[in-house]
Formats: sequence, C-alpha cells, structure tokens
Amino acid sequence: MGKSSFLRNKYWVLRHGKSIPNEKGLIVSSLLASEGVEQARLAGELFLKELKENNIPLENVRICYSPFSRTRHTAEVAASVLNIPFDGPQCKVIDDLRERYFGPTFELLSHDKYPEIWAMDENDPFTRPEGGESVDDVASRLTSAMATIESEYQGGIEDGL
Repeated sequence: MGKSSFLRNKYWVLRHGKSIPNEKGLIVSSLLASEGVEQARLAGELFLKELKENNIPLENVRICYSPFSRTRHTAEVAASVLNIPFDGPQCKVIDDLRERYFGPTFELLSHDKYPEIWAMDENDPFTRPEGGESVDDVASRLTSAMATIESEYQGGIEDGL
C-alpha cells in the first residue's frame, strides 16, 4: 500500500520572531523586537537557500500568515528577503492561523502561567480557559485553515506563519 496524504502542497512553517512581550515574559501578541526581525531575516535566507537547492521557483511560493502584528511583521521580513511583494497576490493573511487565545484570565500575565494551562490541557483537551480556546478548538481552527489553503493553492509551496 502506498502512503497517501490529503496535502497537495509542500509547507515550510515559520514561527514568528521574538516579540517585545516575549522579552518581557508576557502572554500577548505584539510587534517584533529587534532580535525577532533578525530571526525573521535569517529564516528568510534559509528558506531562499532551500528553494534554490530544490529548484522551486519563487513564483510558486505563497506566504500565509496570521492577523497578529508579530506574524505579519515576520512575514513582511521573510517576503522582503525572497523579494516577494508583501502587498501582492503571493502573500495573504489567514485569520484561522492565529495563535491560541487563552482568555482574559491569562492575557497579559507572565509566561509562568503556561504550566497551569498545559496541566489543564493534559487533563482535558476540550476544556476552555474562561473566555479562551481549548486545544480542540485550536486543532479544529487550524484544520480549517489548512483546508482553505489547500483549496486556494495547488501545486506550490506554502510558507505559513
């Protein structure tokens, strides 16, 4: 039996660069810190190298990113390294790619709260933090995002942030 996959495209996933709240140890989405910009630039250079090594033309690349400012900024930096116009058809925001929302109980609090969230997740992936998303909610949303990307782009390579 052959191995089959529902994915027709190749994906290169890039996490956003270090954000200003990351530096402060907070749970929140915001702009990149200068180190995050450098991380995004280096990631773009590695991706460009991989594209060249695999003879993948830049016109086949699509950059899909979440609506958060730090992911948009990361995508802009990576696109500039690839010389892809960020306001062109190769770059698109996908709302369902956004990161998990932990709710007002955790928003703007210290990263030290993550173990509390992970323990709740391990106990029951369907439990939502008050006003937030469960692991199951996030998995369903990301599955929807992948289905959307797969239906819109065929035969190319995707860069999701």
